[in-house]
Amino acid sequence: MAGNMKNILITVTAAFIIIGSFAATALAGSRTLTDMNGRIVTVPEKIRTVVPLGGALRFLVYMQSLDLVKGMERIEQKRIVAGRLYGLATVDLAPKLPIIGEGGAGGRLPNFEKIIEVWPDVIIAMGLDNSQIANIQQKTGIPVYALNYGEPGILDVQSVRTALTHLGKLLGRSKRSTQLIANIDHLQADLAQRTAGIAEDEQRAAYVGAISYRGAQAITSTEASYAPLAWAGGKNVAAAINTPGHIFIDPEQILSWNPEVIFLDAGGLEVVQQDYQKKAAFYKQLQAVKKQQLYLLMPYNLYHTNIEIAYADAYFIGKTLYPNRFQDIDPPTQADEIFQAFIGMKGYNALKKEYGGFRQLRLGE
Repeated sequence: MAGNMKNILITVTAAFIIIGSFAATALAGSRTLTDMNGRIVTVPEKIRTVVPLGGALRFLVYMQSLDLVKGMERIEQKRIVAGRLYGLATVDLAPKLPIIGEGGAGGRLPNFEKIIEVWPDVIIAMGLDNSQIANIQQKTGIPVYALNYGEPGILDVQSVRTALTHLGKLLGRSKRSTQLIANIDHLQADLAQRTAGIAEDEQRAAYVGAISYRGAQAITSTEASYAPLAWAGGKNVAAAINTPGHIFIDPEQILSWNPEVIFLDAGGLEVVQQDYQKKAAFYKQLQAVKKQQLYLLMPYNLYHTNIEIAYADAYFIGKTLYPNRFQDIDPPTQADEIFQAFIGMKGYNALKKEYGGFRQLRLGE
């Protein structure tokens, strides 16, 4: 009985809050926007408070808009890892904010009651489908604005640009979104200029393995369209598979390709080292291992895409494959310049501490 009364009180209180909020919004003025899922969303004229879901906190860091954040998912608070560099910018704020849901993979719903208690002007949801969003908006009475990264498992720069543009309009901070997009365009143009005119016989064949996918994976985990390798002008041997997004490769196929250079995602390095102990004969057949052309990349997929790390990877790949074209680049210094532009601080040392940093590898050591 007591539990039922509590639920009734919560429901009634929420209803009054919703009614009061709608009245306040009407008085303050509102506007209608179309989000990245094609939904028409009515939001206050001026956004003063937000709650991010599904990794949207990353984009609020990019947008220098942490002052608007009034609640945070538990996954964003429980462990600040260097693979989510934006967490370095939220480490002081995180303990001060209420937890409004668990977050993470699997489309787990937030805690509606906690969101209602915070009562933001808008909920910003990244990567959720329309049915999930409709449920959240119906249960809270708060407008939900959807952003997305494009197709799952594919780094889509145009979707990032679009998300930033949408967020700039929503938050009234288009100057910052324009600045970020200009920075992305500069990086893309610089990489394109450095790799322009690479002859087919000059292009180096490379493979990227151990890419995390729902957890750490072995060398057979890769992407046929690994963006940083493409930006750096490398020839991705896995492109022969012609499958977008993440794929698992048969070890014999890697031997057949026998790439000149192999890059390993640091998120799966421990798995590869363990596999090497069992299958050293396989690895020793690879020319990249025999010629010590094995290198470590920083993982950029952790609670979705950390685009600043992807660009840092691209410059390290470029420096490794084409040192003459990237002779003025020091990868750690370049990485920190990129991180400064996106998250407002340097972060390479944090990456190095957690993952070992950009470096040449020797398996079994």
